Amino acid sequence: MANFSQLRITIGFCVILAVILEQPFTAEAVVRDACQTAPNKSVWLCSPSTLGIFFDPETQRCRYMGCSNRKLFLTLEDCEKICNNPRHIKRRNQAKANETSH
Repeated sequence: MANFSQLRITIGFCVILAVILEQPFTAEAVVRDACQTAPNKSVWLCSPSTLGIFFDPETQRCRYMGCSNRKLFLTLEDCEKICNNPRHIKRRNQAKANETSH
């Protein structure tokens, strides 16, 4: 009897997995570049431990804004050093050029 129960659980798991895999994958692409990560705007108040450091594309500077459940950068200086290096500036300029050409 125990083997039958295990078999039912295994079959049920396989059915659920098959249903999930048949669904189109619509999740947003994972942003690998911390400088392109946007703050969570759905949260109104942040505790000091969840206040996030983000790169602001409008000002081209790093600043505290929004909440984050993980630290993208330890300090504003780290953020500035990473996000305003020539490689990231080139990447942002290429992205802007691609947006305007479409």
